[in-house]
Amino acid sequence: MHGTALPELPTLSPGVQLLDTDGRATGPLAALVVDQVIGADGPAVWVDSRGHAQTGPLLDVAPSDRVLDRIRVARGFTAHQHFALVQSLPEQIDEDTALLVLPAMDAPYRDDVGQREGERLCLRSLATVARIAREYDVPVLLTRTGTDAVADALATAADRTVECRQTALGPRFVTDEFETQVYPRGDGTVQTTLAFWRRVLAARCAGVETPETATETRPEVVFDGAH
Repeated sequence: MHGTALPELPTLSPGVQLLDTDGRATGPLAALVVDQVIGADGPAVWVDSRGHAQTGPLLDVAPSDRVLDRIRVARGFTAHQHFALVQSLPEQIDEDTALLVLPAMDAPYRDDVGQREGERLCLRSLATVARIAREYDVPVLLTRTGTDAVADALATAADRTVECRQTALGPRFVTDEFETQVYPRGDGTVQTTLAFWRRVLAARCAGVETPETATETRPEVVFDGAH
């Protein structure tokens, strides 16, 4: 941001946000999730699809391995598994939840069911997610993989969109109120790479143990749900 010593990532406000990328969302998604978790006291609840919940990308940007202890992941491989996990979310979410994450939310609903059934299940899942966002005042972060009616439903349900575009200088985040600027490295060049965001996130949580001082074994993300 202009005039600030410490760059920022876009703030995820209560409500449904769609992260719109021009490639696989794993890295930008990890940066936004970690930033949200370190700025809150509660956990992130993550309903995974298409293998986005990977320890590696999260550790690449996390200022402390302990951040991953507060990310709770369940995987849904089929439309009905994913749907069942989403319907169980009201039992997993409360006022302390920092973030609800559903990457590639449209993907399960077009693989092993017919188009009409997939759209029906996806719309019901979206209704559940939107209700959770309203009732618990919690930020929800979605991504999509397609360009069909199922994917369009995610964009329609979102209260706002966070765009992430890859540039020669790294990922660039843009919302209606925010735009990632480029930052000097001191050698005449600039960067906004995810390695850079790791240093930004470390500086944003001064009270959290950093990788340079951490001595514990790196944990895995906490997994449960349908495998």
